[in-house]
Amino acid sequence: MNPAIIRTLSGAALALALLQPSLASAHASFADHAVTVQYGVDLGLGGGFQSLQSFVVTVGDTVELPKISLNNAGTSSWSADFNADGFAFTYTGTLDFMNFGSPKFIGFRVFDAAGVLEPIESASVTNTIYRSGQKGNLIEGFEPSVHFAYNANNLWLNLNESMYHHVPMPGMGDPFRDQIRVSVAFRDVVVPPSPPAPLPVPEPQTYALMLAGLGLTVFAARRPARR
Repeated sequence: MNPAIIRTLSGAALALALLQPSLASAHASFADHAVTVQYGVDLGLGGGFQSLQSFVVTVGDTVELPKISLNNAGTSSWSADFNADGFAFTYTGTLDFMNFGSPKFIGFRVFDAAGVLEPIESASVTNTIYRSGQKGNLIEGFEPSVHFAYNANNLWLNLNESMYHHVPMPGMGDPFRDQIRVSVAFRDVVVPPSPPAPLPVPEPQTYALMLAGLGLTVFAARRPARR
């Protein structure tokens, strides 16, 4: 085929391709979604996790929730603060606690009860470096490799060996270790493009002009080949 004709057709194909909508990548987060937080136990007797308290919370446009208290038999309390990409559980109780030797699991489950979040791709405990004299350090006795777990839809924080004491005591927890901070990444999703708007149907006169123009283009492209 004549190179000029090939260039003409290639240009038309490129113009059509540019008109097609492209796929957009969206990254899910906690923002604007409902999240369920449960505090409960697993006694290790085959009954599985049993929720003692359950809260449904929504991360708003400010991507931060007001603190909520999760009580353990009225003796201790925690606050849960969510942002778009994670959350922090902070001990706010007025009493000391020591869970060493407690049930197989006692702690928090975080999950998407409404089924609107994308699957969890990765999650990790982030406040693992101790900062002397500052609150916000990892709860005493909480080992992320042992006590933190997650799957596509759930995050688990097991406090069965955790400790907190308002007055520092050797080996018994301390008031600066009062938090578990978690970072969560959700799976990227591809948003299907919206169907293109239907093109208007040309009038017969427009068809005639288009055909005439195409004919002139082909004729002009073929003339040099006949010389």
